[in-house]
Amino acid sequence: MADIYTVIDSYADLLARRHPRLYRQFQKRRLDNHESALAEAVTFSVLQQCGVKPEIADQLNKGGPDFRCTGIRDEQFVVEATSFEPDKVTKDTSIKNELQPGMSGQCLSLLTRQLEEKAELKRRQFEQLRCPGILAIASSHLGSSLVLDAYAAENALISQPFWVVNEEGMFTDLASSLFLHLEDDGEITVRKQCISAVLLVSVAGDRSHVCGALNPAATHKFKSESLWMVPFVYLKDWPIEGRRPRCEWTMGSTRSYAVEHKSIRALEPSLGK
Repeated sequence: MADIYTVIDSYADLLARRHPRLYRQFQKRRLDNHESALAEAVTFSVLQQCGVKPEIADQLNKGGPDFRCTGIRDEQFVVEATSFEPDKVTKDTSIKNELQPGMSGQCLSLLTRQLEEKAELKRRQFEQLRCPGILAIASSHLGSSLVLDAYAAENALISQPFWVVNEEGMFTDLASSLFLHLEDDGEITVRKQCISAVLLVSVAGDRSHVCGALNPAATHKFKSESLWMVPFVYLKDWPIEGRRPRCEWTMGSTRSYAVEHKSIRALEPSLGK
């Protein structure tokens, strides 16, 4: 088992071997925006350990998703990695990014709205895709395991549900849903159809915890079997009736998938097939 610095260093070595210009850009990003560089390296490592053979897809000065992967039945999908800065997580959740001995609990805020804003910010990078596209959002903040967990994935899909007086069951207004919108006439429509799914990556000292949410009506549907070990939340019923969404999990469990930090393998293309 390795630490996060081993993951980042081995990813940099991979870029140096195959993409020298991207390597120089990455090294600069490590200095200027370490969390962004961390998210890129960790996401690549997670994808590699999940067996989907990630390859660098980013083109210098042209943008676009970071990685191209090969999924089930050799179907292609791409992944864009992004991050939340630790200071922003602290500010928006009230969770300090430091160990606090003797502390048994505290009030905190979730990142549901911020997840939707991040997806909207990245939307244009997915609009011209001809295959499924996944947005991976990572954070190494000490509180990320609380705000990028399975509950956060459900909220990213349907926004935070609430009770209504004298009504049975819970409702949602979809106010901060990544993929759904409640129209004034009560109709539920889909937005960000170009983003097929979102991955939430909570980065700890020796491993990352990963879960996700599936867009119910993406332009290009992502087949979650390609990342079968990662639990994805999805809508059991689509279209939703009565603003009462029913969520299910692909693994039948809401427990995130733990991926140990390991040195990235710089496989030659012929060996990665």
